[in-house]
Amino acid sequence: MLDELIKIDIKTLRSFMAIVECQGVTAAQSRLNVTTSVISGHLTHLEDRLGMTLCHRGRAGFKLTEDGAAVYEACLSFTEAVASFQHQLHYIRQLDSVRGGHIRLCLIDQMPTLFYDALRQCLAASYRDNPLIHFSIDVQSPESMIEKLLGNESDIGVGYFGSFPPLLTFQPAFIETQVVCCGREHRSFHEPDKLTFEELEQDHHWVKRGYITDVSINHIRPKILSATTYQMEATAQLILAGHHVGYLPRDLAMRYEEMGLMKILLPDEASYEVKHHWAYRENLHKHVADFLHKMINLLSENYSKA
Repeated sequence: MLDELIKIDIKTLRSFMAIVECQGVTAAQSRLNVTTSVISGHLTHLEDRLGMTLCHRGRAGFKLTEDGAAVYEACLSFTEAVASFQHQLHYIRQLDSVRGGHIRLCLIDQMPTLFYDALRQCLAASYRDNPLIHFSIDVQSPESMIEKLLGNESDIGVGYFGSFPPLLTFQPAFIETQVVCCGREHRSFHEPDKLTFEELEQDHHWVKRGYITDVSINHIRPKILSATTYQMEATAQLILAGHHVGYLPRDLAMRYEEMGLMKILLPDEASYEVKHHWAYRENLHKHVADFLHKMINLLSENYSKA
């Protein structure tokens, strides 16, 4: 059995877990950031190695078999054990920094101003209270962030997530407003009041988000999607070029609008709110849990004063 396990690549198991959690091969593509043919290949390889049919897929939709459900549960246990093993190795390798503590933080790009204010306050307080502490801060897409947390490559993540894997704990962080923008060279820039919701939706070129989003919270269904981005700054650059419209966080959009480079379109009709969450594994080390607790409190104070 151990020989069979060695032959099954961990990436293959993670592909299968993503297929289950996203309810299909196509839906798992955005999370894994690989082609559907690669994901299908992983699934076929896993089924061949195990000698089982793990799921049914086709016109009738995606459905796990009884064996598939059992293998998925086993994958959850295996992934947790691997993450625990990596976690222990990490702290063995980091003996010199354990005394001060190491915190690995993952963010999405272009967070609200109030979040950055709280982060700076918390970082300053952390170094003041413990000069030996070490922070690693990374900017990732939501799907990459989830993978890093599941693989124990990050301690805490914060962002907008389209799925909530059961091995992680999620806690509400803040609510952010997303607004539609156009650049100064766009035809709607100088006459935004004449724009109708239907024209915005059907007659404009849109920038598409490259990661999974919850379609239920946004009622706009753009007809023309001619660009894809995975980060807000890339979205902003496409909008500034003048050909596209797209969604940006309100804080970022307002900064560009104040400079006369963008215009927010139909703010009452087209805007929507997204809920951001903290994401982390249970049983955080004390110094990581303390930092998270401070951030949550500071963020709550900043939003209550706004």
